[in-house]
Amino acid sequence: MMKFLGKLTSSIKRKGKSASSRKNLPKELAEFERRIGYHFSNPELLNQALTHPSFHEHKKQKPNNQRLEFLGDSILGAILSEKLYHLHPEIDEGALSKRKAVLAQGSTLAQLARKLNLGSFLRMGASEKKNKGNERESTLEDGLEALIGAIFLDGGMSAAKDRVLSWLGEFNSELDNSHIKFNPKGQLQELVQANRPDDKIRYKLIKESGPPHDKTFRMRVTIGESEFGEGEGRSKKEAEEKAAEEALLLLAKDEHNAPRGKSSRK
Repeated sequence: MMKFLGKLTSSIKRKGKSASSRKNLPKELAEFERRIGYHFSNPELLNQALTHPSFHEHKKQKPNNQRLEFLGDSILGAILSEKLYHLHPEIDEGALSKRKAVLAQGSTLAQLARKLNLGSFLRMGASEKKNKGNERESTLEDGLEALIGAIFLDGGMSAAKDRVLSWLGEFNSELDNSHIKFNPKGQLQELVQANRPDDKIRYKLIKESGPPHDKTFRMRVTIGESEFGEGEGRSKKEAEEKAAEEALLLLAKDEHNAPRGKSSRK
């Protein structure tokens, strides 16, 4: 797989235009390169990775980051798969897939994008920017995948792998709570039934935002009469899962692993 991707990179480089000069690189792009720890031989790839579809919404032939997002998604999957394969020789394919799903899920990628301050450098249409589209989780996730795709085309698999694993930082710590992040609603249900069988878990929609084609939902979870977490996602189901994750992490701090009193989270 890696050899094939390497050949693909070389082929694309041969067919593409020669690397753009860095002499006229805008200051904001140079600043973002410092943030991500990678300098592009062809800065146009970076520029494209940071171009949201809304920036050229009335110019169909103008490039945006959607194709790079498609590529970056596959590259990210290959990097994570290889890393997990070597990191956990003792677990089977099913368990590896679950851990990969945790690391590649939208909330993880969006959080990583926020650490890189990617949203501040995205080029967007005026209306999208006014609606704070650069803060939307789905936009940040797509932008990060596009960035990975751009680095892959510019520097190959080695460069993409180096950056992704560097951004993830303490890789093992990201996996420590994977058992919580996989089916969090089910685990929360089991925990509450075992400790407080008379309490009911309820999920309530507290906010809905964004255009019809790209909505964001925020849900709150209560256990009995107490509020234990909130979560945001592209769907109500995803938002409920995030809320359940937060509740589980909060309950994990309780030495008895049981709801007691009202949470301070409103």
